Amino acid sequence: MVGDLGFDIVIRGGRIYDGTGNPWFRADIGISDGKIVRVSRTPLRDADRVIDATGLAVSPGFINLHSHSDVTILYHNNAENCLAMGLVTELTGNCGISVAPVTEKYRDAILREIRSLAFCPIEGIEWTTLGEWMKKVEEKGVGINIAPLIGHGTVRGCVMGKEGEGGERVVPTEEEMEEMKAMVEEAMKEGAFGMSTGLVYAPGRNALTDEIIELCKVVAKYGGVYTSHIRSEGDQLIEAVWEFIEICERAGVRGIISHHKASGRNNFGKVCETLRLVDRARRRGIEIIIDQYPWRIGGVTKSLGGRFKPEVKTRRELVEKLKDPEEWEKLKAAMMKRRERERALYEERRRRLEEKGGWAPRPYAMRVGGVILYSKKHPEFEGKSFQEVADAMGIDDVWEALRALLIEDEGYTVAGNIPYSEEDIVTVMRHPVTTVSTDQYAMDNSKVSQSQLADSLSYPHPRGWGTYPKILGKYVRKEKVLTLEEAIRKMTSLPAQFLGLQDRGLIREGFWADIIVFDPEKVDNRATYGDPCRYPEGIPYVIVNGQLAVDEGEHTGVLAGRVLRNRI
Repeated sequence: MVGDLGFDIVIRGGRIYDGTGNPWFRADIGISDGKIVRVSRTPLRDADRVIDATGLAVSPGFINLHSHSDVTILYHNNAENCLAMGLVTELTGNCGISVAPVTEKYRDAILREIRSLAFCPIEGIEWTTLGEWMKKVEEKGVGINIAPLIGHGTVRGCVMGKEGEGGERVVPTEEEMEEMKAMVEEAMKEGAFGMSTGLVYAPGRNALTDEIIELCKVVAKYGGVYTSHIRSEGDQLIEAVWEFIEICERAGVRGIISHHKASGRNNFGKVCETLRLVDRARRRGIEIIIDQYPWRIGGVTKSLGGRFKPEVKTRRELVEKLKDPEEWEKLKAAMMKRRERERALYEERRRRLEEKGGWAPRPYAMRVGGVILYSKKHPEFEGKSFQEVADAMGIDDVWEALRALLIEDEGYTVAGNIPYSEEDIVTVMRHPVTTVSTDQYAMDNSKVSQSQLADSLSYPHPRGWGTYPKILGKYVRKEKVLTLEEAIRKMTSLPAQFLGLQDRGLIREGFWADIIVFDPEKVDNRATYGDPCRYPEGIPYVIVNGQLAVDEGEHTGVLAGRVLRNRI
């Protein structure tokens, strides 16, 4: 055991919330060589650095089970937004989309996925396997820990092609199925933590349940997890949860229902039944948990002008074309054509799946409605539906009203789909197996400004900057939905245990020193839909693998994160 001398860091006098859900206790923490080496009720002495945590809370760093940071981490490798809110470990490659593996057949599709984020320039893809991508991330250096998944949609696309080039087929050939299984097995051997599906996204939405089960059997063989953006979060939510449970049960794999919610007012309250289904499955021995982001509006980017991509690529170009009646008609016609094409593809996909005993939900792209989340010139419209905005402006046609609003706002308008139920959010949050997630990307504010994001019609979601502080500020301190001890458990030891991270997620001697120090009376989210890239307040210190990544509220630039590998 290490003596009192020689600590790299001592955290002194804080209230320790150790991640178990137990009541806090007061102790000093001694850190050396990246790990917690002493948790002491008596004061610890000499150290290279002493953090006075008197009056502050000390907890394990937060662990995010639903991230898409594999898309951005090679550019935004400091992960400043994550660190600012105490997030130190992310499970990446969710929703069936991962940046590896890559085949020549699917390389361009994956590159387009990465380049679609204007804030993440990348020259090209210099890897083929997941292992090669992991090595490249390690060589680059990262600010947080990365635990990668392999995406089913990516695997399917690599083997069968994108939709229109083979990926639209419902049943793979026997050879294709074996190739997909081999690809999943290779990734698992390289250290993948499991496989994800996005059963509403191309090309994974064409797969039958049995295909997913066969691939999950490979995942289970290596002790991996299965995460899923289930086939429906709306009218067929309950059926989609049934399918998820069937996959976990028949494959013998443990699973995570991604960003669990009920979409559409006619579906509010259905989460009570889906949670009962989860409880019944767990009583039968099926290991299932849930992740959730605490926001009433979902989606990744919220710029209203983004609905007119790819015909326009910048905010200035959008406003110019909106002002020109002829160009506006072209924009509107192109958008409507895309919607009609999506409708036709949906009907064909639904027919093919039903012929084989499957089913398909209505795709997001066919939805026309929405609400205004931010308007530069008309703050009174915020929270109003598109139709309400049109009525207030005295314009009969909704799209003409949105055109007028975008012109007045100079393109600085943010919009989203119909909000989820706050009551549902609280119901899911209180369930004991619910964890907290962001469904967002690692980003460095130092490398891209919010004005650049707005100019590229790529407003990010504020959950990437404020999710964990929002839980601590709104749902713990103000509304008392959760106790602080329970909230921290959901954000630390619960996800760590589920992933099999046996030396993270708790304040324990011998564990890696992923630790945050925060003020429970001040911690809060400051990010909004109109100003999404704002750092939270009340988190002065973040330690990753024993190194200070945030010191007195400032990023240090240290790249102390690691690429984690599943233990086989």
